[in-house]
Amino acid sequence: MNVLAVCSAAVITSLVALMLKRQGSEYSFILTVCAVTLIVVYVISNIALSLDNVKELLSKSEVNTDYFKVLLKCMGVCFITEFTCDCCKDASQNALAGAVILCGRVCVMITSLPLFISFLEITLKFSGGSV
Repeated sequence: MNVLAVCSAAVITSLVALMLKRQGSEYSFILTVCAVTLIVVYVISNIALSLDNVKELLSKSEVNTDYFKVLLKCMGVCFITEFTCDCCKDASQNALAGAVILCGRVCVMITSLPLFISFLEITLKFSGGSV
């Protein structure tokens, strides 16, 4: 992944967005959202290559891959929530941003419940309790 290219694109987009803000703030906002979306898509495409290597390592080990899937889902929810929240804050919609954060937190909690239940079962098994 070329961090220099991503940073350069972000700086150039910021400068153009500042110039557009004088003419109309909605154009500046649209440009910023488009640039951020392109950067996120670029990063996700690069992450996909790395995940293949991690999947290969996990398949060779004795680790349950369901845990890794839960972790990836939670990370995805966090990234999407943060991106959406930042867009809402840039549009001066702080109440909407707060609602998005709450939704993201609840989604992470629901997604991670199987992992939490598994952890509880292991803990109870080692402590002598019943499952």
